[in-house]
Amino acid sequence: KIGKGGMVMVPPSPGGDTRMCLLLLLVMCGAVQGFLSPLPSLRPQARLAVADLRPPPSRPGLLSLHASSPFLPTEMDEGTNTDPDHPILKNPLTLTDRFTQEKVTVYNHGACVTSYKTPEYDVFFIRPDAVLDGSKPISGGVPFCFPQFGPGEIQQHGFARNVNWTCADWREEAAGGSRGFSFTRDTARAVYELYDTKYTYDMWPNKFLSRYSVDLSAGMLTLDFRVKNLGTRAFDFTGALHTYYAVRDIDTIEIRGDFKGKKYLDKVSGETKTEERETLTVQEFTDSVYYGMDGDVELIDGERSVLISPVNGWKDLVIWNPYGEEKMGYKNFVCIENACVEPQAVKGGEWWDSAVEIRPYCNDAPAFLEAMEE
Repeated sequence: KIGKGGMVMVPPSPGGDTRMCLLLLLVMCGAVQGFLSPLPSLRPQARLAVADLRPPPSRPGLLSLHASSPFLPTEMDEGTNTDPDHPILKNPLTLTDRFTQEKVTVYNHGACVTSYKTPEYDVFFIRPDAVLDGSKPISGGVPFCFPQFGPGEIQQHGFARNVNWTCADWREEAAGGSRGFSFTRDTARAVYELYDTKYTYDMWPNKFLSRYSVDLSAGMLTLDFRVKNLGTRAFDFTGALHTYYAVRDIDTIEIRGDFKGKKYLDKVSGETKTEERETLTVQEFTDSVYYGMDGDVELIDGERSVLISPVNGWKDLVIWNPYGEEKMGYKNFVCIENACVEPQAVKGGEWWDSAVEIRPYCNDAPAFLEAMEE
């Protein structure tokens, strides 16, 4: 029973019942303490055992689930599974923060984040010419470029945006309304994985594991990408988060950051230049690659703004807008792409990791507060 001050009082009883009650009490306290203890992150500082797993052999009719939790199955029978809420079958997957009323939508195809909705507006933009049926890469949201950014020896922007990824860990709602099987964080999150296949190997002959984590938590979206070299010889890659940010009028926006003095490639003219502006505007066809641009960037759209913070990994920044292309909806988006345009080397058995944090604001306050004040 509960005594004064919240103390648990165990009444004595014959036959050793007191010792048994105390033992049960200690077990319960230990369980509560373990439940409240911080849970590990998927960041590279705390590597998970799953990092060393290999995908199980493919079999007809089976879908692989490379789980970051031991409680998730490693295989699922596509023919007999009828649970429409299972993340393998639920496409797209929606992440929700009930407190902030924010939502994020992710498609298996390309592990593409297509929407980050505050209570008032969507931070991302889907082009009017976009196709969402898996027949081609999704033009909008956050297409993922890997293992090649731009044109080159393989398909434009690499194959990662043009194949289906596997949802390996998920929590559809943030703490307080959790639905899912994530034992790694209390945020709403989804973790997608991509292994090499014959299709990828024929283009890019390397064995790899790519892990892409999408976390939604109280006014911030975190996109965390890691790639592990599963082979013995080193490989290199280039990549980018080809993010489409929604704007109301491209002619009135500003992009602020440490641009002045930075070298950049103007891909329209083909010339390498030195930026003289501190704040960028977009009023013509723009395709510029800024080298060594790994600091915060802020997109200003009237009273709305988005703070874009590369945490690690991404070293460059690309600004793109097909100004004048009505079919693409140029008027209502700008691509601000965290990238690595120079090859990144990964030795056999090692990881390369990166992360970007995206915070939408309105009137200099987190955007979700606007709905709370109404």
